[in-house]
Amino acid sequence: MHEEIQDFVDALESYIKTALRESLEPAEYTHEALEIVDARNHLFRSAGEHPTDEEANIYALRDLLHIDVDTLETQVNRARLRAVARNYFNE
Repeated sequence: MHEEIQDFVDALESYIKTALRESLEPAEYTHEALEIVDARNHLFRSAGEHPTDEEANIYALRDLLHIDVDTLETQVNRARLRAVARNYFNE
């Protein structure tokens, strides 16, 4: 099960990085969100401008990011992604 969670986190991180690269806004100002359509098969899609709504499987991109204190760069928060994974996978 741990490997399945790691695969999900890796896939979600990749999706977020791609979405941020394609966004016209800086990462910390984006209002875009993603929807987790099928966690087990790593299917995600854009949810447009939307706040996080965990009940609907929608997560605002900026809620999945954090500022690295050493570099002051916005990065994907892998701890938060693991927390999201726990909603879909039992350890």
